[in-house]
Amino acid sequence: MRGRRPGHGHDRRAVELSGVSALADVGAAELEALLQGEQRLVLVEFWTARCEPCRELRADLERLAGDHQHVRVVAVDGDREPAAAGRHGVSEYPTLVFFKRGQELTRFRAGALPASTRRLLE
Repeated sequence: MRGRRPGHGHDRRAVELSGVSALADVGAAELEALLQGEQRLVLVEFWTARCEPCRELRADLERLAGDHQHVRVVAVDGDREPAAAGRHGVSEYPTLVFFKRGQELTRFRAGALPASTRRLLE
C-alpha cells in the first residue's frame, strides 16, 4: 500500500473512524454549536501556534481524546478565533475549559496538563 507508513496519518484516521473524538480545531460558530448540542463532557483547549506550552499540551490532549470516549476534546486557536476566546473570557494561553451541556464546569490556565484534569476525565 502506497503512502501508508505508521505514524503518517494512518493511526489518526483509524481513531476518527472508530468514533473516538480526535483533537480537532474548531471555529467560533462550530464551538458554540458543539457546546449547546453535545451531551458528553467537552474539553476545549484555547491555544495559539506561537505558544510553546500550547503545542506541548496538544500531544497530551491528543492522547486523552483517544483514551476517553465519553469526552469530546477540541481546540480553539485564539489568534484565528479571538471572538471565541473573548466570549469565554480567555486571556492566557493555554487555557483548558470543561463544559457540560453548554455550562462551564472548571478551567485551568497555562502549564502542563494537571493531574486534576485526568481525574475529571475519569
